[in-house]
Amino acid sequence: MRRAKTLRLYLLRLFLPAFGASLGLFALILELVDLFTNLWRYLAQAAPFAAVLKIMFLYLPTALYNGLPIALLFASSYSLATLYADNELTVIFGSGVSLRSFMMPLFAVAALLCVASFFFNDKVVLSTIKQKNELSRKLLGQADSQSNPDVTVISRDGSVVYRAQFYDDTSKTLSGVTVIERDAAKEPDARTEAAIAHWDGVHWAFGTVRRFERKGDGSWTELSYSSWTSPLLDEKPDAFRSQNRDLSELSAADLRVYVSFLRRAGLPFGSAMAERNKRFSFAFTPLIVVLLAGASGGRFRKNVLLASLLTSLVSATLYYVTQMVTMLMAKTGDLDPRIGAWAPLVIFIVLGVTSFRNART
Repeated sequence: MRRAKTLRLYLLRLFLPAFGASLGLFALILELVDLFTNLWRYLAQAAPFAAVLKIMFLYLPTALYNGLPIALLFASSYSLATLYADNELTVIFGSGVSLRSFMMPLFAVAALLCVASFFFNDKVVLSTIKQKNELSRKLLGQADSQSNPDVTVISRDGSVVYRAQFYDDTSKTLSGVTVIERDAAKEPDARTEAAIAHWDGVHWAFGTVRRFERKGDGSWTELSYSSWTSPLLDEKPDAFRSQNRDLSELSAADLRVYVSFLRRAGLPFGSAMAERNKRFSFAFTPLIVVLLAGASGGRFRKNVLLASLLTSLVSATLYYVTQMVTMLMAKTGDLDPRIGAWAPLVIFIVLGVTSFRNART
């Protein structure tokens, strides 16, 4: 028992420095990629050097979060491969300590990182990347308007349907608006046409109104008003804004509210639901990479550093490509959003467990 504990501590002493160094390296690479992608834009806009440095600082949490799985995979693979190349792994297995038992500290670290990375992303990464994007747009002179042309919104579980030629988010007004009110059978009960409607904080107030109401006998009557409102027409302006929101800036709780809103408004919600599920599924990535590292770490005796780095990059690329494809299919409706978000995790867990069971031990 003491021997196994000593060996595990030895593995941690190898792993932790490699993990810290690789996390810093991959975060630096991501920082440089982001910088050089936008560098010519900053130069064209004569952006202050201090502002560019601030953008890089605000991007650092995102770089650390995105570099974490690759760094963990590399550090785990490199530590095990180094032990194998020095014949220490053979001695460890010969002493009766299995690979699964020997790697328990790495699985413990991975489990801790699963929880920590989720909350780090939700509480730190999302707020800093939002600030970074806002500052970047400001430096580059890019407007971020949420006004929306040709908008349709379904409200009150389908009982009210809004149709407007344009929604102006600055003034909170609808232009060229038509509202259909429907009964329990979803049959038209009233129709309101107005040149303009503005949000008064509680309801939509319409100006220059023509209103058609259905009587009990099925006939219709026409009414005209200079101004008119109804307590039924209380759908908030958020529903009319452009829905091209950056979902990567929303927390898991905000995504849950946003999905609920899209459902209630009758708008497509598959993309937002897939993104919300991805937040939870991606949090389990550290466990997957440790499984993959355990399966491959005892296979390299020569060129350990290069082989471990190559394996890490190839495995991470396959995982991210799979996730990208399934998420794209989820957002286009070809896959259920939950399947699109969780499928890569399930696939690579199966591959990781299978490979780990067949690993040298």
